[in-house]
Amino acid sequence: MGTYGQAHHPINFSFKKEAGFSLFTNSYPLYYKEQEDLKYYKLKTSYTNLAFTYGIATENTFYATHAQNIKDQATIAVNLRGYNNDGYFTHQRSSNIVFDALVNYEIPSQIYGFRFGYIVNYFNLEENGGLVNANDYISQTVNNLQGYNMKLYNASSKLLTNDLLFQQYVNFKSKANNKKKNNYWGTLMHTFQFKQQRSNYMDINPDSAYYQNIFFFASDSTLDTMQFYTLSNTIQWSSFQPFKENKNEKYFFRFSGGVTYEYTHSEKSSYIGHAMIPFAQMHTRLFSVMDIQAKIYYTLGGYQQNDLNANAEISWAINRKNRHFIGAEIDFYYLSPDYYLTRFVSNHHFWHNSWSKQNVLRFSTFWKRKGYIAEFNYFMLHNYVILNKDLTPLLLDKYANIFQLHLFAPFYMKGFGLTANVYLQYSNAKEIQVPIFAGKADIFYRLNIFKNKAKLQFGFNMAYNTNYYAAAYYPLMRQFHYQDSNKVGNYFYLDTYIAIQVQRINIFFKVNHVLSGLMGHDYFTTPDYPMQNRKFNIGITWKFYD
Repeated sequence: MGTYGQAHHPINFSFKKEAGFSLFTNSYPLYYKEQEDLKYYKLKTSYTNLAFTYGIATENTFYATHAQNIKDQATIAVNLRGYNNDGYFTHQRSSNIVFDALVNYEIPSQIYGFRFGYIVNYFNLEENGGLVNANDYISQTVNNLQGYNMKLYNASSKLLTNDLLFQQYVNFKSKANNKKKNNYWGTLMHTFQFKQQRSNYMDINPDSAYYQNIFFFASDSTLDTMQFYTLSNTIQWSSFQPFKENKNEKYFFRFSGGVTYEYTHSEKSSYIGHAMIPFAQMHTRLFSVMDIQAKIYYTLGGYQQNDLNANAEISWAINRKNRHFIGAEIDFYYLSPDYYLTRFVSNHHFWHNSWSKQNVLRFSTFWKRKGYIAEFNYFMLHNYVILNKDLTPLLLDKYANIFQLHLFAPFYMKGFGLTANVYLQYSNAKEIQVPIFAGKADIFYRLNIFKNKAKLQFGFNMAYNTNYYAAAYYPLMRQFHYQDSNKVGNYFYLDTYIAIQVQRINIFFKVNHVLSGLMGHDYFTTPDYPMQNRKFNIGITWKFYD
């Protein structure tokens, strides 16, 4: 959406929801971290990675990772990422900091262990609402980017989340008769998680026209807050040990089941919820080639009363060594919309709705081999709730069908490499817009230099999608919404780069948007938010192994 660090809406349609309370959809998926994103490092000593990127002239990124093994019993991993961009248009600065820490520990007998994870996501953004008139920019009526009129000049957003997880388990074992191998009877696990999200939207002397002349509390300033926290406790029994690598067993049956209690408090919405979420999942392998997996979650109580999440997958290993598989997968959701679509109170919006459950079905068939992927996805949506073009919730009570073909091909031959990622899509619902074609490709060549003491790589990144009515962005709610007045797309993006690696140091120089201005200036992925002009990045990555 214009610059890195801002909100992002994927071009390719997808739908995935975890069981539990959801206030709003995360609009920063490229940078935002959750517990599932934390990496477990299997080390003998330690690992450190430092990276810094400088974008001429206003963009800086810093990334640091350190992982440490302690006496082969505990592993600690810490990550820190910082980003700052002053922006190119008026009032466009964005910055974020993401920190996470993960600790894994298991006693030598492997009977008891625990996992501790903590994540902080912080985003601070100036919100300009996009261009007042995108055609002015396309026609280049002003030489200086700071001279274009923006919709907002005093608005800003802040988002802060805290996510703490403590998981402990006991493996039930007994000595076998031969005393060389323990009998394993299952694992009892307890998980505690605390999640807190707080987002603020502020605007001084708000433009009445932008907010449709609606003021419920004050006309001289806006301070809207969306916040909630959840406390959850989960008890689970499983027939397999956690954090253990799957072996190439010919036959097995694994099962786990349990229940989660979730307490939710949303002060601004005056909501307090209590929910019990029983769940079960299984994974079995038959005839050494067939894998069957399934899981189901059902919610009792709270806003999500009677929500259902279910998934099943079957795959056939044509050649496991070559990662050659065919299979099919199905997801079914019977669930409540994000809570803000049901109840929302702000200086410029107020609603209290009642909805039927959303029905979402995804059916997928796939073929995979050594990284190559070909898959077909079908989505069926009913009673689907979105944010409409007038910035109010809209119920799609008719069935919506989305068809999607996805191809991914990583090709390598000697020093030459090509990766292509392509989507073909069709939606029969005008409110759910997707481009018919969207694709990215990376082409590079790598060679050894200086008598094999260094490696040189140069390449190109390309992207293109057909035009369509992409979702527009509304900063007050930090959400994307349907619009049918402005098509974007049908523009070819090209980046080029050169990188050199000397032992553990990697240095690169990249030119982004090489064709800027050479093919016109109609380069938008979100209405009224132009993509950046040509820019230059230089970066360094340094890996340490102790």
